[in-house]
Amino acid sequence: MPSPHRPATGPVGYAAFVQLHRHGYERYARARLGDRSLATTVVAQVLRRAELNWSAALRGDPAALTWDVLRESVTTARGEAADTPADDLHRTLPDRPADAALLHERLGMTPKAAAALMGLGEPEWQVQLRAARRILAELDPGDRNGGA
Repeated sequence: MPSPHRPATGPVGYAAFVQLHRHGYERYARARLGDRSLATTVVAQVLRRAELNWSAALRGDPAALTWDVLRESVTTARGEAADTPADDLHRTLPDRPADAALLHERLGMTPKAAAALMGLGEPEWQVQLRAARRILAELDPGDRNGGA
């Protein structure tokens, strides 16, 4: 019986991975890019890359690896797009805390869902969210709500 923490191998495993993550990836990309079409394109490219490297991804953590590729791809697309909205969180914070804050504070994801999407354990994700809140509070001492 496969471990509940490791995705199934082969096309079925990849298909299940996509089914679990595509919507969250698209929400994240849309929030950072401000363009639904561009976000959909970026996510499709990231998932295609994951599919092509699925065997290698299974030797590690596919969710964490794919999340890193997604973040980098969205950042690249932001730089290439003419009219992208401000991305203050990612300009102000390190990548993981910015992602944790965006998913939870701006997109309203539960800690469990956000951690799973990023390929982190929930305790590790909580550390990232606390780091985001701490850094933002230090930047804006008048903001007592965490500022994310």
